[in-house]
Amino acid sequence: MAQVLKEESRELILEAAKDEFMENGFKESSMRKIALKSKMTVGNLYRYFKNKEDILEVIVAPAYRAVNKMVRDLTDDAVSFERDGFNFDASQEELSGMLDKLSDGMIDAYANHKVEFNILMMNSKLNDNIVDWFKGLITGLIAKHYDVSEDDRDVNVLAKGYAVAVFHGIREILKISDMEKEDLKRITKIYLNSYLSMLDFKTDKYRLAD
Repeated sequence: MAQVLKEESRELILEAAKDEFMENGFKESSMRKIALKSKMTVGNLYRYFKNKEDILEVIVAPAYRAVNKMVRDLTDDAVSFERDGFNFDASQEELSGMLDKLSDGMIDAYANHKVEFNILMMNSKLNDNIVDWFKGLITGLIAKHYDVSEDDRDVNVLAKGYAVAVFHGIREILKISDMEKEDLKRITKIYLNSYLSMLDFKTDKYRLAD
């Protein structure tokens, strides 16, 4: 019986944290506010979670796992959130097809885990991890397309800029909660595929990675 009560308390904390994060944002939330919403002491809260970042990771885990599984399935396990790097070859047409499937899967996952996705997209250390993952992926794309080193400074600066833009753009799209699911899929496909045009940009004028 005691174990059941503990699990109920843990779920109560998670639900209270979801409400708090959605209401005030991750940055402005605190363990004290979450404890107040869950009607328990702050000390008791710390018996279940180390800090609010720990709570966040548990909350967003279903959404994170859903998207990671989709990425791994699309790339035959060549690309994953759990590892760095980009180690599969694909034509631009194949990449476009993957992005279309990624858009469909991501929006489906969003529809199934809407609160968790919205919390995932809030300012947090997890955001930086996702941006870094995007950066590694885009670094590989640029390096392979232009046949230059992934360690080149120009490549890394461009990849970082694109990664930040991609992530924040997706976050803004998902904030438009009044859009129908199929419209979100369509807009996300257009958005992600627009970044493939970077590979068609003629860099000779700017001497990319001599």
